[in-house]
Amino acid sequence: MATCDLKNALTAACVLLAVAMGVQAQVGVPATAPDDVTVITSERLTFDYRQQFALFERDVVVVDPELRLSCDRLVVWFDDDGQARLIKAEGNVRMTQEDKIAEAGEATYDLEKSRIVLTKNPRVQQGNDFLEGTVITYYVETQVMICEPQAKLVIFPKSDGGRSAPLLAP
Repeated sequence: MATCDLKNALTAACVLLAVAMGVQAQVGVPATAPDDVTVITSERLTFDYRQQFALFERDVVVVDPELRLSCDRLVVWFDDDGQARLIKAEGNVRMTQEDKIAEAGEATYDLEKSRIVLTKNPRVQQGNDFLEGTVITYYVETQVMICEPQAKLVIFPKSDGGRSAPLLAP
């Protein structure tokens, strides 16, 4: 199993999460890394300096101070300055942060546009409340979420008879 710590960290964001990643990969990060370190594990890592991408394959797990991400495959494309510009998680994507969970077949984070797009049966859940749709797009800077062309939002009553806080509240 390969283990990598990325210099500027992977900090996934989606509906409720944020992903930001930097460059320098180091193999062999201790299992008991400090709380502010992002650790990515996978069965295989390909880092292509010329083509400016990193590919994590099979049983990918990202543990970050802000969230946890798991998927089958994670690709990170870098710009000429070595900063992440696009991150794509594919296959059984699951992101968790506190009581919030986002699941999809694919999640793409365009850092330049500050936009996360969940596709392939996306679902966002907080407590019992959930949002499902065809495509869920989350704009990180403005904290606006758009679910189209199909959307289903289910909000359960609280035990005291009131309604829970909005599902997508940060």
